[in-house]
Amino acid sequence: MSKVGTFLATSSVAVAAVMGASTGSIRDEVNPPIKLVGLEAHDSHAAASILGQFRTSASSWLFLHADLYLHNGVEMRPLTDDEIKRGRKGVGSNPNEQKLHDDAKIVTVVPSARDDFRGIFGDVERTTTSYKDMTGHSHNKPTDSLPLFRLMTLLDPQFVQGWTTGSYIMLWDKSEDGFHKALAFLQEGLKHNPKSIDILTEIAASYLKERNGARDFDSAIPYLRRARTVAAENFEHLSEEEREATLKNYRRLAVSLRELQLLGEERAVVIEGRKFFPEDIPLDRFWRVLNGEIVSDAEINPPSVIKLVPGGTKPASEIESKDAQQDSHQEEAPVRVKVRFI
Repeated sequence: MSKVGTFLATSSVAVAAVMGASTGSIRDEVNPPIKLVGLEAHDSHAAASILGQFRTSASSWLFLHADLYLHNGVEMRPLTDDEIKRGRKGVGSNPNEQKLHDDAKIVTVVPSARDDFRGIFGDVERTTTSYKDMTGHSHNKPTDSLPLFRLMTLLDPQFVQGWTTGSYIMLWDKSEDGFHKALAFLQEGLKHNPKSIDILTEIAASYLKERNGARDFDSAIPYLRRARTVAAENFEHLSEEEREATLKNYRRLAVSLRELQLLGEERAVVIEGRKFFPEDIPLDRFWRVLNGEIVSDAEINPPSVIKLVPGGTKPASEIESKDAQQDSHQEEAPVRVKVRFI
């Protein structure tokens, strides 16, 4: 690239960053904290719509290039709902590598020869593009992509995925310094997106990760409470990802409150959670614990989603009673359940 081209490209990015940082008056219209659906989703401000498209395009372009770097230049895509229903599997990742994201649900944009109906035309594309078999692949060093996440959040401070993914990469080395950098990054993102369920969730999850042999329930609970309030007030408008995060937060909050013996609030959280997610098994079991039907031991492991493990001796997929019924005429013994973050 010529010096003139390099100068123009650098200048464009700088101007975009300034524009992204100076549009606070219309941010809520451009990128609302809770994305509406249907007719309510249309922008009512033409300038906001145009600027929003520019900012979103720039940040999305940077996010795409960060993903390309992580996947060695091979473009990936998520499986569609129809593909998942038909049982198609993603490429997966190296089992010996720390998990970055769910590679079991992504595939290459250019399909493999096995999944490509185009025959020789598919062979030509695989030969002329950045393609390779990504089954069980490894990633490039994630921390090398951090400048891209810093830039995309400067361009569009309400690009929530940039804040959450960037913070996760900062936690990659699992050091105390990485924890504090990730938390500061998320707190900055929260200032721009005070009602973001995803950012509130990541902050709480960061506190619930074990550090120095302990978990900071006191610090996590306020963020779980805030996420709960936002979700309850906007539940009908939550995306699928936000609903999934909300379910996890009800579980996390219930366990965290029990750890601090705030049982009255735990009961209110479980009641509300069961109203939104009436078929959720963990919330149902929390309710049974509160009513004395189950004896609960708190065993907290790395947070992501909570599963219930009887006696701590069985995998969560094999939930069953620890105490066998000794006599058909006796009352069933209470089930002893351990709660585990995984």
